Amino acid sequence: MNKPLSSVAAIRGEEHWTDKGSDVRLFLWNKHGGDPSGPAGRILFVHGSSMASQPTFDLQVPGRADSSVMDFFAARGYDTWCVDMEGYGRSTKTRDNNAPIAYGADDCFAAAAYIQKLRGKRPLLVYGISSGALRAALFAQRHPGMVARLALDAMVWTGEGSPTLAERSKRLPEFRAKNRRPIDRKFVRSIFERDHPGTADDT
Repeated sequence: MNKPLSSVAAIRGEEHWTDKGSDVRLFLWNKHGGDPSGPAGRILFVHGSSMASQPTFDLQVPGRADSSVMDFFAARGYDTWCVDMEGYGRSTKTRDNNAPIAYGADDCFAAAAYIQKLRGKRPLLVYGISSGALRAALFAQRHPGMVARLALDAMVWTGEGSPTLAERSKRLPEFRAKNRRPIDRKFVRSIFERDHPGTADDT
């Protein structure tokens, strides 16, 4: 791993927006430590189904500098990006759909195309977590020339062995009846231990 190049205080965060088609606006968040054209590379982080990109990849916890993976890599010279999928965060939520993986791959392409137009046509380092891994994988399969490396974390392929997905399967009729899943504080806290209780730091 490269040694830190920038302090967290020197890392800059910038909002960006791009279009997917004529009716969807996608929000992108970028953090870098000064020179985004440096040799370390550009990372695109792709979130899962439970929450949007900034709370997933740029979580700010007082006294815990490494709670933001974007800050961690930006301090080491990477140009880091994340994007809110359609229906999440600050991106368009007006279309009625259930956030299919194919739509997410389209979102990844729109984000990557924007980044390359802004920074130059350098292939991206792409990281996807949970259902974001499926979105990132499909994007990479469709556009291999845009991806230098692909990391798939907690990828939900068959769901075999996942207690969380076993519980979700019991609620399929509810999920199919409406395209939005209500989220409260209890749900957010459950994300960190739902498959393996006791693995999160509650202090």
